[in-house]
Amino acid sequence: MNLPMCAGILIVLQTAWRAGKDGVEAGTNLVPDVIPRPIARICVTVVGAAFAFFALKSFLSTALFALAVMGVIYFGFIALNKDDGPKGGGGTGSVDDSLEEARRIMDKYK
Repeated sequence: MNLPMCAGILIVLQTAWRAGKDGVEAGTNLVPDVIPRPIARICVTVVGAAFAFFALKSFLSTALFALAVMGVIYFGFIALNKDDGPKGGGGTGSVDDSLEEARRIMDKYK
């Protein structure tokens, strides 16, 4: 099944639409029969949309908060360790030294 990207997105949206309609219909069946069906359908849709919006807002808020905390910790780490130079094999050589070393390695494997 080799579908273009737009067709895949369209299938996902159609499936989500059908699932939403089925959910609204199931919720409407839980409302007492005294309330007219169109009004019950509208009320269930509004309540479902409000719940979905709240869940999305909560998820995004939590994700953005975690991202902000990670950023603050990262910048704090950088600020506290800015005096430390590279450790291990890294050096503070110039760009010319790095290019010369790269040429030497390339010549070795010719």
